[in-house]
Amino acid sequence: MSERIAALALLLAGGAYLALAIPLPRGLAARPGPGFFPLLVGVLLCLAAIGFVIETFRQSAATDASLDAGQRTRVIVTSVALGLFCVALPWVGFFVMTFVFVICVLRALGGSWTLVLLTAALGTAAVYWVFAVLLSVPLPKGALFD
Repeated sequence: MSERIAALALLLAGGAYLALAIPLPRGLAARPGPGFFPLLVGVLLCLAAIGFVIETFRQSAATDASLDAGQRTRVIVTSVALGLFCVALPWVGFFVMTFVFVICVLRALGGSWTLVLLTAALGTAAVYWVFAVLLSVPLPKGALFD
């Protein structure tokens, strides 16, 4: 039952996000505007949520969907890390927060320190290169580094 509620809540949140993204100017595929990416994310979020809703309603009620302690810990760590990422990004900046976020999530999933640090460094550099260099998106430097 809680999975069904979560699926419906995700669909509602995705619909609200999409509704807020629709009025933004989208631009063209060759020259996307500020609303292009949010609209794309909103559509993908709604599609994923629809799939989640369908899957949860197709499962029998007898399925036990409770989480064990390790799974609960991973969900909590990921949720807290994402929340802190969103809140601290303007002050700390893109590089530090992305690096720390990836480390927190991968360690919660059980990765080794070597693999986690390497993935965080390469992932942060790759995301920076795609958005800041290729797409010319200004990423927050953070108040600490201005």
